[in-house]
Amino acid sequence: MLAGGQLLSILSVATALLILGSGICALFFGLRALWGMPAALSQAIGVRLAARRWPAAPGTIIGAEVRVAPGSGEEPFYEAVVRYAYTVQGQEYEGAQDDLTYVSNAQDAAQAIMARYQVGASVPVYYDPQAPQRALIDRSIRPHHLVGLLLASLLFPLLTAGGLLAILTGLAILAAPGPPPR
Repeated sequence: MLAGGQLLSILSVATALLILGSGICALFFGLRALWGMPAALSQAIGVRLAARRWPAAPGTIIGAEVRVAPGSGEEPFYEAVVRYAYTVQGQEYEGAQDDLTYVSNAQDAAQAIMARYQVGASVPVYYDPQAPQRALIDRSIRPHHLVGLLLASLLFPLLTAGGLLAILTGLAILAAPGPPPR
């Protein structure tokens, strides 16, 4: 049979290891998310902002499809992909835009995009005059872009800091002499 002090000591170590493990996981996921997500979102917003100054060329929708991929839960992820063709200074280009779906798990949102961009329809294509192969048919910044950037900029640093704090707390518990105070 374990004495009260021994049991408290074992529980203290187990608690410290649990906190330490949770902290390592939070730190890993926070840093991983900080590495890519805000950069990707700010790049998407940056391209859309730059595209507001780009000239437009007449274009034609040459393809539109809804791609279905497994989602994180039971609902699949629906992504509308629209392909288009356009001409700049006699040179023909083709492009595709796949960030048109605003609610990723709603099939009807993707279908609405398909209805908006019918094959054969004429659309303005906004192209980068320095690199005409870089173009968009929808250059608008939607609220979900800004909300995503805000969440990524605030939530992931907090997750990272929480992970670091949990690691330090776990290490402090392990380093403390004797049983924990009551």
